[in-house]
Amino acid sequence: AQDVVLEGKRVYAGTGGSPTMVLDPGADSVRPGILRDLADLARLADALQYCDFIAIPLYPTDIPAEDAPLNRFYTCLANSTKHVMSNVQGKAGSLEGARQVIEMAGLIAGGLDALIERPIVSCVTSWMVSPLHLDTGVTDILIEWCKHRLPLVLSSAPMAGSTSPVTLAGTLVQLNAEQLSGIVLTQLVQPGTPVLAGYIPGLADMRSGGYLGGAVEFGMMQAAAAQLAHFYRIPIYGSGGMTDSKLPDAQAGYEKMATLLLAAMGGCNFVHHAISMVTNMSVASLEQAVIDDEIVGMVMRVLRGVEVSDDSLGVEAIDRVGPGGHYLMDAHTLQFLRPEFYYPHLADRQNRPAWEAAGKQDTRA
Repeated sequence: AQDVVLEGKRVYAGTGGSPTMVLDPGADSVRPGILRDLADLARLADALQYCDFIAIPLYPTDIPAEDAPLNRFYTCLANSTKHVMSNVQGKAGSLEGARQVIEMAGLIAGGLDALIERPIVSCVTSWMVSPLHLDTGVTDILIEWCKHRLPLVLSSAPMAGSTSPVTLAGTLVQLNAEQLSGIVLTQLVQPGTPVLAGYIPGLADMRSGGYLGGAVEFGMMQAAAAQLAHFYRIPIYGSGGMTDSKLPDAQAGYEKMATLLLAAMGGCNFVHHAISMVTNMSVASLEQAVIDDEIVGMVMRVLRGVEVSDDSLGVEAIDRVGPGGHYLMDAHTLQFLRPEFYYPHLADRQNRPAWEAAGKQDTRA
């Protein structure tokens, strides 16, 4: 029921990132996240209608680094029915985390062959340190994962103006070279390794040098990167629904919609970071996850487009109703009123007196 079929321009959205901080409901300041928070995030992600997968959205601070890979994957698998993806690094350069996760997933799936046939886990390898440099420890993990023929993401994330050319086109050229080199590497290690091209084109804030996640150019480059991946007929792992805002506020709303809509309309297959992140990738929020699910729902409605068929054109209904009539009780309205529109759970669509009578609540409340 939860299969993610990565072909063509199918688009899926989910959680993502490995922040160590959590923003509690109603809070304005953050705190260190713990394993219990990850369990809560996984349970919520499992329940959200438009969350298609779990890219593990938190790095707990209450467990030793060497135990993190196994505990993070186990916590999400135990609290969700959806596919689980993340990096598997424990101590820098260690292969033990990868081996433990593969062994555990094989036990759950009924053996390694069963796991390969229907993989319930996949691995993100940030093997590329832009520009054009392979991280030795992570590349060792990449090679180990390839040997087991399990799905793998090649994540490289150059920043325009910092670790790649300042122009959008120049960043995409470098990023494309990085991705192609990684794809070749995976197939040299194990021909047929299922791989997602992880184009993550970012940009630096030229005023501070910091990383920007919510910039509209981020979404533009992600849409362009999706088209590059489609040219090579390789599924793409990307980012959308990003924001530099610190709270679930107006800035978060418009940045998340802009970056997600651009990535989705560009055909990005596997959009992580779309649900639960604020302060770009550094803070996880249960509140924001619920709001994000609504944003994803709207974007998915856009992707369905405008259906044009004999029924949807409604010519017979127009004839029936005639000049001066209305369509409220027409059979055509009853046929299409549910599937045609997206109905949000959070957005307030009452008139102002009704909203005031209900307590004047904003989206976060």
